[in-house]
Amino acid sequence: MKFAHKTHPHILCRKAFLSAAAAFALLFAPTSGAAAGAALPQDDVRANLAPETGAERTDLRAHQDNTRCVTQAATTTGYSRLVTRGEAHAAKETAAPARHLSRVMHAWPVTQEDGGATLLFSDSPEYATQDGILYRDVVQGAARVLYYHVNQMDAPKKVAVVLENVGAGTSMVTISRSGAGRPSPHYLDVGKETQALYFDAQRSRRFYMNKGEVRVLDDAMEQTVLAPGDLVYGTYDFSTTQEMRVSVIIYPATMTAPAFLKRAFVLPADELHLRGTFAKADRTLRAQRAYDPASDGIVYVLLADNESDRYRTGIDATDGSRVLNYGNYGILYHLEVPVQGRSRTQFYLSPFGGTYAGAMRVQVRSGQQQLLLTPPDQTFFGEGSDEMTEVCGIERARAAGLGILMDRMELADLGSYNANSTPSFLFSPPGASNLPAALIMMPAEEK
Repeated sequence: MKFAHKTHPHILCRKAFLSAAAAFALLFAPTSGAAAGAALPQDDVRANLAPETGAERTDLRAHQDNTRCVTQAATTTGYSRLVTRGEAHAAKETAAPARHLSRVMHAWPVTQEDGGATLLFSDSPEYATQDGILYRDVVQGAARVLYYHVNQMDAPKKVAVVLENVGAGTSMVTISRSGAGRPSPHYLDVGKETQALYFDAQRSRRFYMNKGEVRVLDDAMEQTVLAPGDLVYGTYDFSTTQEMRVSVIIYPATMTAPAFLKRAFVLPADELHLRGTFAKADRTLRAQRAYDPASDGIVYVLLADNESDRYRTGIDATDGSRVLNYGNYGILYHLEVPVQGRSRTQFYLSPFGGTYAGAMRVQVRSGQQQLLLTPPDQTFFGEGSDEMTEVCGIERARAAGLGILMDRMELADLGSYNANSTPSFLFSPPGASNLPAALIMMPAEEK
């Protein structure tokens, strides 16, 4: 999964991502204004964007690339608006100086446990040059399918997830959570919208399939058309009571998915081979002890760095080869990081690998939940963070589990919480973004 730059398409290939991740830094800090975390209301769940009456969903195709700094998810808990790059730059230039934070921080110890659904990950060939089956396997029970593909052909196409009931009887299919961004050549926009929709509040959907029946997982897939050059990205959590053959396909916009599947063949993977089936696709990172801001200082938990948080291995069911999920895309993280003491704790997300655009979800002890956009006020942040971290010479500090919070790195505000909140976060590496990222905890600024 890559992101596109308006003058240098796909400048961060996965090979470049490898070197950045291997030499990632623990030397980072907020940009101006980023570190002043506001306390949450009494329910400890603060909307990160204020709703505005009459707001309409942004039409990506109506805007040129130089204005494409958009937080665009039309969600029930957050408002999306278009922000031009010029406006974002001006806001940074005029922002009030932040409290200076340049201090040592420590890696916070966590335990790791994998469980949950089976992931079917379809990202190869990422750039589809012919119609066919992009990935296929058979599952039963809890499953997650993630697809991420670009229409590299000169005609409109559709991408769909097709189910075939190959079990012994009628199957109940339940979609518990889903998100699929609108196709666009602007990859970061698609990545952010998909994650915002996936982590937003939603209700489960259910349908039944007879033995031998074939249908798309979501009817909207048959109406979603990719123009040449468009990216489509979606994530669906679902379960089945019978064995189900799941096929991710790309096919002509003039056909239906079941009709095309009758004559479709499996496409070969590209050289990066980012597809496969991965068991136990939910990962719980649980702090070994509660964090106390009065005594523990600034701490961090690394996410998807392939050292402290290893990438998952799986099998490409189409050819039997062993594969690596480079980036842990489609892995759903449950971050359990309780806090204690009388002071509030401020949480941030910070990108280490480069440009980043995503979303998360937080839940507190009362059961209340909130969608969190990362970052909340523009599409992406972290541009150039990989270059900065590579030249900092931090390998000795990293080996010791140390870092320094400096004044050049951007932070996404995830809110401040007291000891009664017991916050837990849902996170998943966003498509089109770069990794690793870090969850940071520090004392909240006093009001």
